[in-house]
Amino acid sequence: MGRSITIFSLAAASLVLGGAAQAATVEVRDAVARVVVTPEARSDIRVEMLTTNPSLPLSVRTRGDAVIIDGDLDRKIRSCSSRGGRSSVTVSGVGEVSYADLPQVVIRTPMDVDLKVGGAVFGAVGRSQSLKISNAGCGEWTIANVAGGVEASQAGSGDMRMGSTGSAVLRVAGSGDVAVRQVSGSLEADVAGSGDVRVAQVTGPSLEARVAGSGDITVDDGRVDAMSATVAGSGDVRFNGEAGALKASIIGSGDIRVRQVRGSVERSVMGSGDVRVEEAS
Repeated sequence: MGRSITIFSLAAASLVLGGAAQAATVEVRDAVARVVVTPEARSDIRVEMLTTNPSLPLSVRTRGDAVIIDGDLDRKIRSCSSRGGRSSVTVSGVGEVSYADLPQVVIRTPMDVDLKVGGAVFGAVGRSQSLKISNAGCGEWTIANVAGGVEASQAGSGDMRMGSTGSAVLRVAGSGDVAVRQVSGSLEADVAGSGDVRVAQVTGPSLEARVAGSGDITVDDGRVDAMSATVAGSGDVRFNGEAGALKASIIGSGDIRVRQVRGSVERSVMGSGDVRVEEAS
């Protein structure tokens, strides 16, 4: 693995709509890498290659309003694994690559972050104003506090961990997990497959939870004005907080559990599943 610093400074192709500027999308495509995203008070995007690996080259280009970092490893990434706390990636034609030997990239972006990731990427995002992130593949992402809203999608076996945010839209497709410390606004969570969404606390106007498959959505604490929960399959939805009203629907063997509902409760169950409210007004 070589150590070098290569810098690309790319003007963000902003779209101006109604006086508001939208920053360019950053796409990390078919890559095996370590990535740090640093949101800053800037309008351009700066890509720095801190370390490289000749077996895992990365190219940088722009297309429209997108900055693309391409590993060109489509269908060659076999798996991510962790043994004894040490992560590695297996790539066809390359073999097993340890975490320390992955190329390291720093991406400096505007405070409103729009990020698409595919491959086997281990990443971190610093504090931002707003965040849209989608991760397809394996790898792990750690995300700092977001002042505004978050839209996060995880497809595959990867994981996301994030701090506090305003409103949140969280989607999992596959076996991956998404965990959030605090949501101070509306929360929408969707799980399709065996993955999980876990939120430590939500305080806001609404909580919408939908599970299709065997995955789980768990909110450990909080208070919302209205909650709706839908389960199709064997998955579970659990809210260990207080809802003003509840609409719950189950098709299959899954369960919906809510600690307290102050107002109305509407239930619809087809199958062996169960809707349970521990405390109802």
